[in-house]
Amino acid sequence: MLVGHSLSDPNGLLLTMDQTVEDLLQRPLSELVGRSYADVTHPDDRVRNIDRVTMLAPGAGPVCIRKRYLQPGGAAVWVDVHVSRLDRGLEAGRLVGTLYLPQAKALTAVPDVVMPERLWQVALKVDRSLHRRREQLGDDLFGDHAWLVLVQIYLAEAEGRMIDATTLGALALLDLPRTHRWIGALAEKGLVERPDCSTGVIQLTATGLARTETLLATYSDLA
Repeated sequence: MLVGHSLSDPNGLLLTMDQTVEDLLQRPLSELVGRSYADVTHPDDRVRNIDRVTMLAPGAGPVCIRKRYLQPGGAAVWVDVHVSRLDRGLEAGRLVGTLYLPQAKALTAVPDVVMPERLWQVALKVDRSLHRRREQLGDDLFGDHAWLVLVQIYLAEAEGRMIDATTLGALALLDLPRTHRWIGALAEKGLVERPDCSTGVIQLTATGLARTETLLATYSDLA
């Protein structure tokens, strides 16, 4: 289940985060800003977490780290964090974390490090392949719009980007009415969250994320 996002400076000092992340950590933003993410990470997970983030090159794609965050009083909560390092503009070098609560069955055999680069690379190639097919064979017969929309949302989440309907339509080469229709259809299927009323941000549901990654895994020959 998606929890929310955090933003840190290039050294891992927290700058801001969604209210939902504050709620998960049971700490107010005022207590967390300026502290390292390592300060609220379980001691047994810190070295591995820092090593993976330190090796993360700007724009190289996300890493996913399964780790425990510490709540006040010492309680620990397992989280899957997709971490990307921005490579453009004034925010270049900053770290974007997208936090998910793993399903209970996923914790029965906790891996040291979960690496999603392969699925991210496959998603990029699937996106390019879908666009090429539309260019060569026509959008009316070979649009595959539902899959294209899911892939664009997946790429945005994996890369730590927020995506709204306007941006999604531009990336999927769809006009805004059609974009909204596909968002609605995917939301009816429980694959996509309806856009947030205040921000318009679109996100995959836990089911949508799992099914998108399952489908991407079938394209492994593209990676």
